[in-house]
Amino acid sequence: MGKVRVALTYGTHKILLEVPEKNFLYAIKPHDIPGVIEEKKVIQESLRHPIFTLPLREQVKKGMKVVIVGDDLTRATPREKIFPILLDELNKSGIPDRDITVLIGLGTHRYMTQEEIERCFGKETKERVLILNHEWKEPQNLIRVGSTPGGIPIEVNKLALEADFLIAVGSIVPHCYAGYGGGGKAIQPGICSWETTGKTHILPMERDLYLEIAGQVENDVRREIEMVAEAVGLRFIVNVVVNDRGEILQVVAGDPVVAHRKGVEVAKKVYERKIPALADVVVVSAYPADIDYWQGIKPLSYAQKGLKKGGSSILVAPFPEGISPVHSDLKKFATLSYRELKKIVQDGAFEDLVCAATLLLHAKIMEHSREVICVSDGLSLEDKEALGFKHAGTVQEALEIALRTQGREAKVGVIDCGGDTLPTI
Repeated sequence: MGKVRVALTYGTHKILLEVPEKNFLYAIKPHDIPGVIEEKKVIQESLRHPIFTLPLREQVKKGMKVVIVGDDLTRATPREKIFPILLDELNKSGIPDRDITVLIGLGTHRYMTQEEIERCFGKETKERVLILNHEWKEPQNLIRVGSTPGGIPIEVNKLALEADFLIAVGSIVPHCYAGYGGGGKAIQPGICSWETTGKTHILPMERDLYLEIAGQVENDVRREIEMVAEAVGLRFIVNVVVNDRGEILQVVAGDPVVAHRKGVEVAKKVYERKIPALADVVVVSAYPADIDYWQGIKPLSYAQKGLKKGGSSILVAPFPEGISPVHSDLKKFATLSYRELKKIVQDGAFEDLVCAATLLLHAKIMEHSREVICVSDGLSLEDKEALGFKHAGTVQEALEIALRTQGREAKVGVIDCGGDTLPTI
């Protein structure tokens, strides 16, 4: 019997999975579109001919203080390519480097080290401008500026409010809560408080939509995000769509909503991949969302769109930072059912609502999958047990476990670069 060999991205290298031909159903990854040839020119043109707004040079002037929100190391945005060009454009508009601050939109992720900042933003950017973590743990850094019409409090980093002009740089990829990343998401959750982020992230609980939103950009969470961004004063975005090699495919700049939607049109062509049918077993590489399970839950949730209810999921990722270096309740409550978690949240008994949202998503995954088998050097056996996962030392061993569960005729789907891939029928 023949075998179908599929390469899966595991951190910085590839591992090989062999699937018997009779079991193989599909193998998908982001659409392999070559990047643009002249990246610098494309970025410059996006700033000079933005979407639904004036060119950047006509919006800023000498004397302004500019804050640029950039995403953190959990995102594959080519910041080191974008920022020098953006800084040069601001310089030509009369804004010197000393009047520009870069604020890292961490959301509730851990703070980045100086070494990580230089690696992500590039040495040139780090030497030219002040780059600061959004220190969301420190209340004195946050200011409340009212609430959205939906009642979500808007608490944001005061540096953004003190700016004369606020810009956001990021990438547009699928996202489990917002449909797609990018746009106003740099502001919420990027530079908002734990409370603002938590109350936004539990919105899908109202209609139990945690496995439905990815890929649907018009949704309740995205609307709240954009209301927060507008209230805070986000004026201009620079968003990119990249392929799985990190090459730029598209740059959209300008209006935070209209330009973002133009970028989503391109992103959908790259990241949403057709499959012939739902599989009995799905194997998913979490890359590039594989620094910890807090990120890895996203590709695992997307994979459910390619899996029959009651099927087996195999999650493959190094997770060097474990389950989560910040949200310890994820490990503590991960085996509770969706119904139990929902009641705790509704009763107001869960303080960390950001973590509650992730737990609710995790519970939905565990309801949909009969089992989740995890191949990860970064998660201990105890970690996997706490998450309700089965352990496998290799991806081949994991497939064998899944075939014992689902039967020898089970159909297998494989998703590489699952952090950026949405299976669709």
